[in-house]
Amino acid sequence: MNLNPTFKLSEDPLQQARRALVHIRRLARNSSFVPIPVIGFAAVAFFRYEAHWYLNPFLALIFVLFVVGQVMAVLQLRRVLAGVRSTGKSIQILAESGDEPDLVALRQRLLDAAPAGHMRDLLLRWIELGLRGEVGGSESLLNNAWDRRSHLDNRTISVHVSMNRTTLKLGFLGTLYGLILTFPPMQRAVLGLADSQGELRFIKDISSAIDGDQFAIAATLGATMLSILIELVTIQILERALSGFDLVNSHINDWNLTRLQPWVRKRYGPTSRAKQAVEAQAALELKLSQSHAEIDRNLGRALEAIARTTKQLDQLAMVQAAVGRRIAELVDFEKQYRGFIEAKTAAVVPPGHQPSHIESGRLETSHIDSAALEEGL
Repeated sequence: MNLNPTFKLSEDPLQQARRALVHIRRLARNSSFVPIPVIGFAAVAFFRYEAHWYLNPFLALIFVLFVVGQVMAVLQLRRVLAGVRSTGKSIQILAESGDEPDLVALRQRLLDAAPAGHMRDLLLRWIELGLRGEVGGSESLLNNAWDRRSHLDNRTISVHVSMNRTTLKLGFLGTLYGLILTFPPMQRAVLGLADSQGELRFIKDISSAIDGDQFAIAATLGATMLSILIELVTIQILERALSGFDLVNSHINDWNLTRLQPWVRKRYGPTSRAKQAVEAQAALELKLSQSHAEIDRNLGRALEAIARTTKQLDQLAMVQAAVGRRIAELVDFEKQYRGFIEAKTAAVVPPGHQPSHIESGRLETSHIDSAALEEGL
């Protein structure tokens, strides 16, 4: 016997919200074509009851008002489909983000990819609240979103409610007008009995009074029939389609309570913020130590470069000293050479008897030796 019972996990609220959206989409898509046969049925009924109903101003006005309401219903159902698409895109983004989403990235993706709508606005406000590490105001945000959507839904349905009431009032006015039309013939019929031919006039006047009654009955019947169609078809379809979004909001709120709020407490709550601060401080210290190590390495390389430069300067100084000694030796050599030339000249030709060409040759030789010495340096 198994003493540890297993509990079946509840279904994902996002999947339930998607199924609710599928139901709303199917209802709105199929119902968007309903007003066309409804208008045809009303027209056939009018012609069936009264072939020239369009000559009755009240019936004509009632029918035109009914057709305008049906056209508006088609447009409103199209807007419901647009709302289904925008809500479905927001739910898809939530499902793709997982149970522990990055709220900053999720917010940006909702802004970029999800169409504007009440669901996206609600999710963005929840995310803004979660980024502050707070979850206490999510219920208030949901209630405010419901109130705003209820206001828009009531405006949508109130149009048809107003048309329904106007249709009934026009039928009532037509009834009164038809009754008013019966008063003159009835009066003439009663007064005509006093004449000699009163019976014939009485019959004609009663016939005119019946025409007035027919006018009143036609207006009342037409208004009542169209009012029933508006109540049973148009208003019921819109109420069911719009109330489906309340079910979607309920599932999204379950996701908020079971997925988003626990993650916000874990990731963005006070404990998480303290942990993030410690981790940030540790990361900063690690970066500072890495920076110090890099500075030490750069300083070592700089010292090595300075040592190599100093060594090269020392070598350059030694080369300069060697070059200086070489120059001094060359200068001494030049002096010795000049002394040797002068001594040789004095030995060959006594002083005072040197020819001019010998003197010039000596000068040229001295100039050439000096030039060669400078070129060698």
